[in-house]
Amino acid sequence: MIQISHITKHFDAKAVLQDINATFQKGKVNLIIGKSGSGKTVLLKTLIGLITADTGTINYDGTEITGKNTKNMTQIRKEMGVVFQGGALFDSLNVLDNITFPLTLFSTATEKEKQRKAHSALQRVDLRDVARLYPSELSGGMKKRVAIARAIVHQPKYLFCDEPNSGLDPLTATLIDNLLSEITHENNITAVINTHDMNSVFEIGEHITFIHQGRKQWEGNRQEILQADDPALDEFLFTSKLNQTVKRNAK
Repeated sequence: MIQISHITKHFDAKAVLQDINATFQKGKVNLIIGKSGSGKTVLLKTLIGLITADTGTINYDGTEITGKNTKNMTQIRKEMGVVFQGGALFDSLNVLDNITFPLTLFSTATEKEKQRKAHSALQRVDLRDVARLYPSELSGGMKKRVAIARAIVHQPKYLFCDEPNSGLDPLTATLIDNLLSEITHENNITAVINTHDMNSVFEIGEHITFIHQGRKQWEGNRQEILQADDPALDEFLFTSKLNQTVKRNAK
């Protein structure tokens, strides 16, 4: 479980995050949703330590990582898996070396053990015979699955994904959604996912936090979201669903 309390962040004079309190639950798919510019990406980056909050606390299962707790942050990073938007694979490394990269950083495993774990992670994301290929030889969906394999190869306790369905066709997006949900529940991970994809919200969103103009506007689950009495949330859901329909009809 990850708990954040009174998180604020300013860039120059602009308040990007304002007094946010939220809990991301263990063993569940936790979604952060909101318009572009709402602050949700800044919130995700703050959670993983890429951005430092101005005020507030972030607590990982009883361990605080804010302020000057650099030792705690270093330890928690070893327990994180991160899927960046676009996959962020290293173009100069083949698939196998991309996946073993976190093991080289955070473990003392032998080369043979690292390769065994990498192949196991590839099998988990339903990819075979691609270990020696390079990112340029993969489709968009395959790149995302390799990125997920890299994120889970060291069996993290926390999994973070930034727009994992960005740029994917509906069928592949559903595959990625199902894969992330399965991995979360199989390993009892605390998964936190930024998304604009309304299908993700209604299919896998077990706990949803809606960010609006830098504030937490609403939270609940996918069963509750359509009954929420919140004009800003209603507008976001309608606009996002409409945009998705237009884009898919244009393909």
